[in-house]
Amino acid sequence: MILMRHFVSAHTYQTIWSRRATYALAPSRFWSVLGLTAVLCLGVASESPAAITTSRESRTFNAVQGGPNPPSQWFYVYSGTSKPLTLTASDNASWLRVSPTSTTITSRVTLTVYVNTTGLGAGTYKANITIKAGTWGSKVVPVTLILSPSTTSPPPSTTSSATLTWNAVTGTVSGYKVYVGEAPRLYTRTITVGNATSSTVNSLTVGRMYYFAVTAYNSAGESGPSNEVSKTIQ
Repeated sequence: MILMRHFVSAHTYQTIWSRRATYALAPSRFWSVLGLTAVLCLGVASESPAAITTSRESRTFNAVQGGPNPPSQWFYVYSGTSKPLTLTASDNASWLRVSPTSTTITSRVTLTVYVNTTGLGAGTYKANITIKAGTWGSKVVPVTLILSPSTTSPPPSTTSSATLTWNAVTGTVSGYKVYVGEAPRLYTRTITVGNATSSTVNSLTVGRMYYFAVTAYNSAGESGPSNEVSKTIQ
């Protein structure tokens, strides 16, 4: 009985100390795991740059249809970190261009925006410039182009026309011929008009004086010219 009691006491004593040792180790393991977690979290956070910002939230261009392209515009892009990052810029319209499209940013860079109105009709056009820095930094800058209708009158025509009328000739007539020239009785064009008693002469240079005469013809031949008229083309 005495030996049995000693055995039980010894075994119980050893179990209690074993449990105490386990409890004593627990805080050490806890802080070790916590420290490892903190290191991992800090490591991930250090790789994520602050969001990029711009000096202008949007850009607007105004131009006249058929006129020159409007002047280029620019804005700053700021990085929230001093760590060098690769910055890219792109657009989504054929009339829009941003430069540079790729560069390195440490704190600030300048982006220049150009528009080309060639071939565009009057109206309002919208597009976006997308800026990316590093892995997570991103910014969209809207661009608007307002193209007004041209107010310039088209250049005046360099040619015009003149309309002639005459009295019908008695007798058998197959048709009439109109003679046109830039000097009296010196004709350089002949227009056959059939049996009509009027004709419009086209392709006459504006500002010049032209002289006109008419003849009649049939199977027997052609008559002499009518009286000559002149007109300054306007």
